[in-house]
Amino acid sequence: MLTDPEMFETVENALRENGQIERFEKENGKIKGRMMITLAEIPEGIEVKPDGDKVPRAFEASFDFYDSVIGIAMYTAERKAASGLWVTPQKEGAEKPSKDWMIFFIQTLVKHLGEDGTWGVPIYSFVNDTCDMTVVPHL
Repeated sequence: MLTDPEMFETVENALRENGQIERFEKENGKIKGRMMITLAEIPEGIEVKPDGDKVPRAFEASFDFYDSVIGIAMYTAERKAASGLWVTPQKEGAEKPSKDWMIFFIQTLVKHLGEDGTWGVPIYSFVNDTCDMTVVPHL
């Protein structure tokens, strides 16, 4: 489940109103899923690789088709992982996201980090079988 489904719906409605969703679906096919990247806390027990006095930021991806979130700590300026991935179930018995979605999360996150390591969150991705439309707040 998405971390904040109401906020995702607000963004999606705005994109529908200005025609972006319609254009995307016309060119690429129907949206089949949604991913939301937000800031997170690094869970206890997750090893963080030190990098001098730099402080990593933690990010999590939630989905409207999984009941688990995927997280990672990053040194954003270097676009370098500070930890391995973690998966946190949002409800008991939740399915773990597939490797493909873990890769998509990391690629989307890294692609949308500024060259100086800045970021905007939440990051909203609309996906189908062939591509995605990702929306990031401007800083």
